[in-house]
Formats: sequence, structure tokens, C-alpha cells
Amino acid sequence: MQKQWLYTGFILALFVIQVLGIPLFPDILAVEIIGHMNLGMSLFLMLHVLTPLLAFEFLRQKKRESD
Repeated sequence: MQKQWLYTGFILALFVIQVLGIPLFPDILAVEIIGHMNLGMSLFLMLHVLTPLLAFEFLRQKKRESD
């Protein structure tokens, strides 16, 4: 149960940074990291990749507990 809240909090923090960060500090999110990818793009990518991965891991743990 503890990992579920940790996963949820991490994804929620990424979402809040993405939503509030764009209007509040656009210059920070526009910093280029790798090539043309900037910090805002990498946050968006992490949000959309980590969410399904963490959900899959949680479901896998639940299945292991039920067996």
C-alpha cells in the first residue's frame, strides 16, 4: 500500500510541475537538456512514460500478492 501512494504522489508531482510550471516559470522549462529536447518536453515525456510503467508494476505486485 505504501508504494501505491509513492507512485501516485510522484505522478501527481510531475503533473503539477507540468501544469503550473508552464505559466509560472517558462524560462526554466525552456532550458535545453539534450539537443532540441528541453526540460518541459522531458517532464511531459516522463509523465506519459512513467505513468503506465508504474501502473503495470503495481498490477504485477497485486497479482503476486494474490497468488
